[in-house]
Amino acid sequence: MIWIMAGAAIAALAGLGAFVWWLLLRRGGGQRLTDPDQAISATAELLGGFLPVSAVLGTDGQAALIVGDGLRVAVLAIRGKGPAAREIAWRDVQATREGLRVATRDRRLGTVLVLGVDNLDVRRLAPQLRHL
Repeated sequence: MIWIMAGAAIAALAGLGAFVWWLLLRRGGGQRLTDPDQAISATAELLGGFLPVSAVLGTDGQAALIVGDGLRVAVLAIRGKGPAAREIAWRDVQATREGLRVATRDRRLGTVLVLGVDNLDVRRLAPQLRHL
């Protein structure tokens, strides 16, 4: 009887490990943002009418903050099978120790962390913000 319970416990742990591994792979599917031009072109393609000017990438390659013409801003994140982008308001961007936390107000996209990006990066990215 104890061998059956031990076997069931090992099978349950193996199943749980496989499920966690699948969830981690599902986060980005191995895709990464590698350069700002890639983020700019993906955002232009995903958001019609949004004219991206510059972008800053998170250090993990999973998200980017894109500044458009005027004072428009968007966030791009790798989700599921590819990138997803949303235009956001500047008030939805919050600086944290880890990076910029962006509240997208989109259930599917959720809150996005642009890892390793700080306020100085945003000032370099969008010099027009200094004149507000």
